[in-house]
Amino acid sequence: MKILAALATAMVIGPVWAGSVWAQAYPNKAVRIIVPFSAGGSFDITSRILAQRMGPALGQNVLVENRPGAGGIVGTEYVSRLPADGYTLLAVGPSFIINPALRAKSPFDPAKDFKAVSQTIAMAMAIAVTSTMPVKSLQELIALARSRPGEIAYGTPGPGTIQHLLGEQFGLVTKAKFVHAPYQGGAPAAVATAGGHSPMLLGNVVLMSPFIKSGKLRLLAVTSPQRDDLVPGVPTMREAGYPALEATNWSGMVIASAVPADIVARLNAEIVRTLNLAEVRDLLKAQAIHATPSTPEEFATLLRTDAARYARIARVANVKVD
Repeated sequence: MKILAALATAMVIGPVWAGSVWAQAYPNKAVRIIVPFSAGGSFDITSRILAQRMGPALGQNVLVENRPGAGGIVGTEYVSRLPADGYTLLAVGPSFIINPALRAKSPFDPAKDFKAVSQTIAMAMAIAVTSTMPVKSLQELIALARSRPGEIAYGTPGPGTIQHLLGEQFGLVTKAKFVHAPYQGGAPAAVATAGGHSPMLLGNVVLMSPFIKSGKLRLLAVTSPQRDDLVPGVPTMREAGYPALEATNWSGMVIASAVPADIVARLNAEIVRTLNLAEVRDLLKAQAIHATPSTPEEFATLLRTDAARYARIARVANVKVD
């Protein structure tokens, strides 16, 4: 009878014990960070800084893999089809929640297929013009655009990007008609505007920096809530009189929605710890990138609010990308 009782007890506690061992064993192989954009960009740089320092703490290699294409869709769809075992993180930016609002069919659902782990960084964006444009302020640009409707094009990193949607909102709020000029990335857009091929640019401040110093680009306003350290003399959108255009370009990490909460908590703790290291903050600041670690709940709130904001802009401006 004692043997039977012991077996019965083992059958009851066995699954619990096995689950505990599984949780304690994580991770028992390499963890991957999939960056759905090309190497060398802000998301890629941040992911590699994180991977290098998270690996030793996790006791496993953390590998970064670039899978660019279709504005982030290729890499995101790839991750959505992988097992939800907690070994694949996805680095995302605003296009993650913008793309589904612009396309008739999306191969993934950000809200159902993924859950937030942590925000990682934030970057200031700005409206700039080529140095030959006869405007010195945002108000002068708006006045010129109203006098020449449909003639002033604004360059962006591409269709469906946060810069594209902010450009559409800029036109709606100011009642000025601008034309979207998409490029294959933020750097080509900055080069084109600095070279006079596009009169106006909406992009990340860090990519504009060399052309600001050379005098080829003139910044009119930054979209961040505060002035940016890189260009402290440039007013914010709120200071320029357009608080509705306040926005931040951000990145963060998400994971498959079915991954257990204890694994999400472990990954979040390592991301937050790494981003709070003084050396990491200094490395990012040198790239004009601000470390913004968060709880999963805080990042989930940002994803929801920005998804609603940009879906509304896309609907009102009738923006579609197919």
